[in-house]
Amino acid sequence: MKKHRKIAYALGFTATLGAVFAASPRATGERPWQHYVRDEMPAAKIPQIEKFNLKNGVQVYFLKADHVPLVHMQVYLDGGAFEVPDEKLGVHSLWGETVVFSGSQELDREKLSQYLEGRASTFSFGAGAERSAFTLTSMSHYFVRDVETTFGILQKPRFADDDFNLLKKRVLQEFARRDENPAKWAALGSTKMFWGGTVRGRYATIRTVNGVKRNDIVEWHNRMWRGERVSIAVTGSIEPVQLKSALEKTFGNLAVDAKAKPNLDALHVKPTAEPNALKILPKDIPQTTVIYKAPGMKHGDADYYTLRLFDFLLGGDSFNSYLTQKIRTEKGWAYSAYSSFETDDFTGSIMLFTQTANMNLPEVIAAIDDILAKPEDFISKDKITQAKRSLKNKFVFLFENPVQYMKLYLQLKWDGLPENYLNDYAVNLDKVTEADVLRLAKQYYKPENFSILLCGPAGLYRKKSALRPEAALPLELEK
Repeated sequence: MKKHRKIAYALGFTATLGAVFAASPRATGERPWQHYVRDEMPAAKIPQIEKFNLKNGVQVYFLKADHVPLVHMQVYLDGGAFEVPDEKLGVHSLWGETVVFSGSQELDREKLSQYLEGRASTFSFGAGAERSAFTLTSMSHYFVRDVETTFGILQKPRFADDDFNLLKKRVLQEFARRDENPAKWAALGSTKMFWGGTVRGRYATIRTVNGVKRNDIVEWHNRMWRGERVSIAVTGSIEPVQLKSALEKTFGNLAVDAKAKPNLDALHVKPTAEPNALKILPKDIPQTTVIYKAPGMKHGDADYYTLRLFDFLLGGDSFNSYLTQKIRTEKGWAYSAYSSFETDDFTGSIMLFTQTANMNLPEVIAAIDDILAKPEDFISKDKITQAKRSLKNKFVFLFENPVQYMKLYLQLKWDGLPENYLNDYAVNLDKVTEADVLRLAKQYYKPENFSILLCGPAGLYRKKSALRPEAALPLELEK
């Protein structure tokens, strides 16, 4: 599960025009722009992804896009951070970052930088628990040569001591300051509280990164850079024949041992947080971050569309949502108050987030609990109809950016969704009833389902909501 908002949630989008008009005092029916909103879903030609295998079986996904002379390639590797031993957490990210930074024996850091800058190409790494990716972006006429060059680096990375030590120093400096952003620090604490000692609750610290040596990333490379882990996604202005030729000469030569593929089921764990638990990360700051979190559902669950609609009405539609209207607009307790959710092929979570002045904390918790306990106050047939209309009218934006669409396509595939998922999205959304939404709200969003993480001054919490504990227990979080 991405620890950012997962692609599954991207089907809800973010508010844009609606947020601008949310501040207007007029009722919806009086808004002069309302007649421009159409009931029907705009027709969208869903792009068709071409799929083929290289001679060694490596899967390639291709979407041609000729609007600009660029090619974007992601080399995905199954597995990653979840396989790292506890005492070496951080080695996976350091490995990937050192690969793209240090270059190879033939093309060291300085030469690699000059090569990429001279061609306006980029080569980067993104680490994940379940899956990671090396990303190459090139102008079309440079792409084939860039593939050969970056593949050579992946095959024989330099891993220079000074490059590795420089990156490690940067990470340690960043970790030393990681609690300076209360929202990010609270998000890390919420993840730790929610997932506990499971593989999803682990994170790199100053201590574990200090324990990573250059030899560790060399060994990690031998473990990670294997053909059976690789799949490739390419989007851009290149002919399929040219692309296949370039990939066969490089990635097609990787040895593949299907029996050595990592078992991603290791991530199939359940949250460990006790319902109604309340903890605090003590920090002497003028406002407190509040994060509610509760178990959700997997992406393929039949209730996913109902979840999508309820989240939209509760807090996922930015300024138009009920949570924002009650906490921000009516009470003035917070600038930001929203809800979100994550889903994957096994499980999911739901979350509410806000930040408020310390003196308002008891009232904010009581208000959120009251909102969750009374979904009928903001759920109605008309509101659901409006939400469906909004989501369906925004559907076409999924295909605006070919690179983002490719990522969405793959995420849906990895989440186990059928090929016709997007084609049937509007139909399945329309099937959701008011009774469905209220049933889901009372099953998943009961206030007592949520654990709460606060980041603010110690001793600040005062019980006002009858549902909550008398005191907030301190949460210890290692930098």
